[in-house]
Amino acid sequence: MLSTRVHWPRVQYRSSCRPTCHTTIAADRPQLVPKIRLIALVIWVALVIGLSVLYAVRPELLEPERVVQTLRGSGQSLVLGYVVLSIVRAFTLVPSTVLIIVGTLLFPDRPWFVMTSSLGGVVLSAVLIYYYFDFLGVGALFERKHAKQVRWLERQMNLKGFWLVVGWSMFPFVPTDAICYVAGTLRMHVGTFAAGVALGELPIVAFYVWATGALVAG
Repeated sequence: MLSTRVHWPRVQYRSSCRPTCHTTIAADRPQLVPKIRLIALVIWVALVIGLSVLYAVRPELLEPERVVQTLRGSGQSLVLGYVVLSIVRAFTLVPSTVLIIVGTLLFPDRPWFVMTSSLGGVVLSAVLIYYYFDFLGVGALFERKHAKQVRWLERQMNLKGFWLVVGWSMFPFVPTDAICYVAGTLRMHVGTFAAGVALGELPIVAFYVWATGALVAG
């Protein structure tokens, strides 16, 4: 007996919009990155200008005694508040020396804690700036027109940048943040950069902790 079942060919239906949708999303992603970087750059410039004007108009905000009163009146843990402020210091434009003095005034009987937290705060703050400027991609903008020069600077920073960072961080009359901008822009190895900042800042932090402690004790 012959089978009367008819075998119809299978037809696979695929959404015609799926490749187009994926293509559109993939095409939009590269365009979002420059926009985000531009927004981050604008925020950074506005923050620097705004805080610079504020500190110029009201310089008492940077006085160590004023910062001590603010931390004590915040109602939060002094240790936690001091550590957090030390880490985000670069985004508040408060000089690291001010926070070292603040720490010594807050914890006069704990110099090793002040020294360790201050040095750790300086290094972590420097690394935050490093990654922020690496994210901004400022080096890529220069690289489009001056590729050879930027590559040469990158090689020099990776070969000799450690001692440059150490020397710059050790010199008390120049802002450490400036070398963070350069290192992040030129994509210096972050471990080498952090080690250089730590080694350069160590004698400065130790001196300020000792000198302020001696003045408080006297």
